[in-house]
Amino acid sequence: MPKAALDFTTPFLVISITYIAAFWTSIYVLQPFQTTFTPQLASYASLLFLPHGVRILSAWLLGWKSIPLIAPAALFTHWINFGAEGFTPLGIAGAFSGVVSAAFSFWLLAKLGMDFRISNGNKVNWMDVIIAGCAASLINTFGMGYVFQHNTLTSMSYFVGDVSGLFACMFLLMIVFSVARTSQQIR
Repeated sequence: MPKAALDFTTPFLVISITYIAAFWTSIYVLQPFQTTFTPQLASYASLLFLPHGVRILSAWLLGWKSIPLIAPAALFTHWINFGAEGFTPLGIAGAFSGVVSAAFSFWLLAKLGMDFRISNGNKVNWMDVIIAGCAASLINTFGMGYVFQHNTLTSMSYFVGDVSGLFACMFLLMIVFSVARTSQQIR
């Protein structure tokens, strides 16, 4: 297999599997609890949307290259959630909104003098990732709200879900890195 294909295949598989697992956890594990406590929210507005963390971390690490790597998983999970009826032009725009807003937020912040992208040799700073993730969520929330004419509660749910999902993913990563460091020290 050519090296270029290998360079694409591993990130594609890692991102796709992680995105789909995060989506499945958000919709099929966490969403039923949310519906019990907040039935007034739209069934598609998760208050802990873990895929946003995957989108942000992918965009942070890969920039614009993250879009084609996440797009198939985003379309697949969109299909799981909405079926064939979700593949209208607006539905597809909704599926791509979060994916594109993640990479766009890092690009926009860099243009504004706050280049947080790790691909530019910056040191790891989790606060930078949080700032870009919040910016991406705002872009996604306003875009989805405008296109689909969501009410304020649904739009706020998107924002809260994206940001809390990002925090949850980063918290899980900190635990994984901590365990990895501890196991290296034990050896």
